[in-house]
Parts: sequence; structure tokens; C-alpha cells
Amino acid sequence: MSLSDAATNHRDSSADATEDVLDLLRATMQSEFGLPPEQIEAAAHLMDDLDLDSIDLVDLAVSLEEQRGIRLDEEALKSVRTVGDAVAVIGAALARSSSGAA
Repeated sequence: MSLSDAATNHRDSSADATEDVLDLLRATMQSEFGLPPEQIEAAAHLMDDLDLDSIDLVDLAVSLEEQRGIRLDEEALKSVRTVGDAVAVIGAALARSSSGAA
């Protein structure tokens, strides 16, 4: 396998992982808040576009932590504004969890 092929495979697996986290987030937001999955896109603003409030965001974080047995970084959560931001924070927590890091 060439270096180029390895880089492409890494990008593909990274994109797949991101899509998996987005699917997880869609399912959780649909069940917790009744949001239609098609509205839950990476660019969607959690408060402005999806009408979630700060308590909803805390509930979402707790639900994901309980579902997946992960710990979300509280400092990183403070900067989450969009679905894409949430996907990044959740993906990082899942990666830490699967690597055995706290």
C-alpha cells in the first residue's frame, strides 16, 4: 500500500467515524427531543436552528454519556454551538474511550 493509499484509507475511516457519530447524535436527539433527523445536519445551530436551550444541551450530554459509557470534556462542551461541534466533542470522547484513555 502506498502512502497515498494509506492517507485515503485514513480519511475514509475518519469520515465513516464522523458519520457514525452524527447518526448516534441524530438518533439521540430524535428520541430525547422529537427532532426530525433530516434537520440534524452538521451546520445546524443547536439553539438557533434546533430550538434547544441550555438545559436540553446538558440533558443531551448526560444521555450520551450514559448510553455510550463515555465522559464528555466539560471545557470542550462549553464551545459547542452546532451539531458539527457536538460531533467533534463526542467523537473525541469515543476515541479516548476506545483507546483506554480517561
